[in-house]
Amino acid sequence: MVKKPVLQALVLADHIYVDERTKKNIIAGTFSRLWTNKFPAMFGRTTGAYICLTEVQGKVPISLRYTDLKTNEVLLSTEAFTLQSGNPLATHELIVEVPPFPMPHAGVYVFEVYAGAEAIGSLRLTVGKVEQGKQ
Repeated sequence: MVKKPVLQALVLADHIYVDERTKKNIIAGTFSRLWTNKFPAMFGRTTGAYICLTEVQGKVPISLRYTDLKTNEVLLSTEAFTLQSGNPLATHELIVEVPPFPMPHAGVYVFEVYAGAEAIGSLRLTVGKVEQGKQ
């Protein structure tokens, strides 16, 4: 039986980059809520996803999905990429650029990390409507 990877962190942010001097990941503008003036809408830009995994054994296909929890429709998914490790104790920090999120209505959505066909972790996103004159 192949052991699934362990998701240690999943963060969505406006900007994620690696500091040249320290080689640390810098995560700026984290969020779990999105706002729009009208529906349907698209989030105005791409998003950075910071993913930290451990217990990776051999080659593991990793993919991401964004699902509407009201309809269970997958609104966005990434093509799987292979993460390979010969050391299950190693920590793998990934930065993935995610296309703009579709926002068909106000409500709760889920952003998930998959290892093969199995979800190994998620982040809830709440989409709301900005009321006229409020921000």
